Amino acid sequence: MMKSVLAAAVAAMLAAAAPPAQAQGPAPQAARKPAPAGLPGVAAIDALYSGKSWIWSDGAAYFSPNRKFVAWAGSGNEVSYVQGTWWVSPTGWVCFQGLWHANGPSGRNSTCFSHRLGPDKVLYQRREPGGDWYVFKHAQPVAGDEYAKFKDGDVASAGVARAKQELKRLRAASARN
Repeated sequence: MMKSVLAAAVAAMLAAAAPPAQAQGPAPQAARKPAPAGLPGVAAIDALYSGKSWIWSDGAAYFSPNRKFVAWAGSGNEVSYVQGTWWVSPTGWVCFQGLWHANGPSGRNSTCFSHRLGPDKVLYQRREPGGDWYVFKHAQPVAGDEYAKFKDGDVASAGVARAKQELKRLRAASARN
């Protein structure tokens, strides 16, 4: 049961990170797999993430320039947070890993997103392994780009602090019962 609580927390965070298919609309670019030859450079991908926060519907993540990664997701009994590291691979992947804390046992998790350049300098992203490709960023920003959810600076650490306090409260209440 404890593993299922942690798995649910991690699944909720990852679901928040990937855009739902309904939010994509009928854009034909979102359905096409990008050309494999369109591999963005490490420096270009690094510049998209480093020093930025990715805002989710129920949380946020921060990719610090010194490769530290923090994120939180959920609320109440479903709140969770992670502290770890992130990196960019030569094959266009951004990965983050860390120790997730939830209302139950903690557990390590790694998540990766791959990136490819498609026609007209559209950058695509998918969760690995084998997620569906979707438009991450157009050369000229377009409403609905997933990258529109990225903001300069750290807006996740305050949420991590709140999540820690909420978990502390939940554990104290559980210990009293």
